[in-house]
Order: sequence, then structure tokens, then C-alpha cells
Amino acid sequence: AIPRPPAGTFTGILDELLLQPLRTQQVRDVKFNRGGSSISLRVTFADGSRAAFKPLQTNVQTVPRKEIAAYWINRLLGLNNVPPACARTLHREDLFGKLVPESKGTLPRLQRETLFDEEGFTRGEVSYWIPVVVNSNLDDAAVIEQWSRWLTAGVDIPAGKAGLMAQLSSLLVFDLLTNNSDRFSGGNLLTSPDGKLLYYMDNTFGFQVEPQGHEKCRQALSRCQKFSRGLVEGLRRFDAHALRAALESDPGVLTDDEMASVMARRDVALRYIDHLISRHGAERVLVFQ
Repeated sequence: AIPRPPAGTFTGILDELLLQPLRTQQVRDVKFNRGGSSISLRVTFADGSRAAFKPLQTNVQTVPRKEIAAYWINRLLGLNNVPPACARTLHREDLFGKLVPESKGTLPRLQRETLFDEEGFTRGEVSYWIPVVVNSNLDDAAVIEQWSRWLTAGVDIPAGKAGLMAQLSSLLVFDLLTNNSDRFSGGNLLTSPDGKLLYYMDNTFGFQVEPQGHEKCRQALSRCQKFSRGLVEGLRRFDAHALRAALESDPGVLTDDEMASVMARRDVALRYIDHLISRHGAERVLVFQ
């Protein structure tokens, strides 16, 4: 058996410590998360810990299992930007019966769009709840032009911006692997309040079987010519066996075709990076740790 990879950390805390209550704690209350087109709920558990819960639903752009796949692929690459996520099955009464008063008005929509089995259960995914996030504005047109210059080989990055640029650069590779063409659609690039940690959130749309990746993902990656040496080493180690081993704990997270497509897009990313290295030299392309 292939050993399962270590999960890593999130905001400096071991993933396993953050995931344990999400897997086992009883639901105390549920709040509807506004702002998105899909069903997303904030669940507070009996011990006070919180999670974002996305149930199985009619919205085809939100497939909960894909968030779990994105979490494990993030860790396989040596990154710690996707909040820890795992599968969780909850009953209709856990969700609808424990809605906080201000969310009761959303009950008709929840009943319409949430998918339950004959016994009233829905299997979705829970992600660690990040207490405070802010919009990075990295998807604004003017800001895109700015960071595209900074991530061009041979162009200096302003003081204090290298850390964020390294994470953005890795995100562009990550989004090609996961085929997340929804990233630059507005509001999907959030950071910590100090702007130092870029969160790779909202990964439930993606993993379509497109071996070359969606045009939007390739276009976004083409804006970047600087990468993390550690990420590129992780890409070279990333193979089908490691991917299968990582996803063993959540059966059915990705289909065989989806996994094969991930590996094909890994090759696309490496060909692009290796071409840049041959053109500009490793020292000008692998500029981050």
C-alpha cells in the first residue's frame, strides 16, 4: 500500500486538529451563507467550532466532493492554502431544524435545492470555517495587469509583495490542475486581514474532464512566468499513485476519468514551466522558495 501523505497545516494549525470536530461534533445551529449562487451553510458544532457545509444540491456548479479533492491536491503539492475539508453526512433535521432565526426565510430555497436520500440524509463536505476573510481585489482588471508585470521574468517585485505573489503564482498552477475556471469570476480571491495569506477557497466547480484544461485556466497561467521551486518539485513528484492514495479516505471524491485528466493537466503545467526555464533560465523562473 502506498503511504498516505501528511495532510499539513492551515494557518499554522495541524489539519487533523481542525478536521476532528468537523467529522464528529453534533450540530448546534446552522446559518445560510449569502453571496453565492449555490447553497452554502455555516454550521456551528456543539463545541463551538465552525465549518462551511455544502450539501448535495441541484446547482451543477457546486459539487461538494470536488472541494475535498482540491484540499488533498493542495497538500500533495506542499501547499497549505485550501481550508481542511472532509465528507460529512447530515440529516434534514440537522440542517432545517437548527436554522438560526435570521436564516429561516431561506428555508423554501433550501428545501428546493438540497438533495436528500429516502431517509432524509445529504452527503456533502465540511470545510474549516475561516473567521475573517477580505477581498484581495486580485481579480480586478487593473490589478491583474499589475501582478502580471510583477510575475514576468526579469521584472522586480515591489518590497513586501513577494509572499503574496508566490501564493498567487502557485494558485494559477493549482487552478489548472483542478480545472477551476471560476476563480476570476469575482470574489473568489480572498486573503487574511493582513493580506499575507491567500486562501484557495470555493473549489466545488472544476475537475471537468479536459486534459488540456479550460481556456480560462490556461490563459490565467500564461500571465505568470515566475514560480516556486518547491511547487515545481512537488509537481514533478505528483503522480497517479500519490493522488489515489491521498483520496482513499473519501471514496468517490474523483472518478477515474477525472483523476486521469488531473494528471494530463499536470503535464501541461510542467511543459509550460519547463519551456520558460529553457527560454529565460531557472534563476529567473524559479524565483520563490
